[in-house]
Amino acid sequence: MSDSKDQDLNPKEIERSAEEILRVFTRVIESLPVEEETYYGQELVNPLRPDGEPSPPSVRREFRKCFISIMPASDDDGKLRVEVARWAR
Repeated sequence: MSDSKDQDLNPKEIERSAEEILRVFTRVIESLPVEEETYYGQELVNPLRPDGEPSPPSVRREFRKCFISIMPASDDDGKLRVEVARWAR
């Protein structure tokens, strides 16, 4: 059983309506800002590289000092304290 509303629609009217929708959509998306996206393959994200020479002790001491100054919490021995997320238990 078809609805009387379906009988009122003709193919030319549907086509004209679809073209108008596309025209409006095209006009709207032209005003949107262009977003640059970068996609990386897994092999580019984690490249393998040979180990180099160890950094000098002075560089490691400075790194440790900076790291400790920004780390969230430490235990009694001054080591980084982390907690397991509840959802991971």
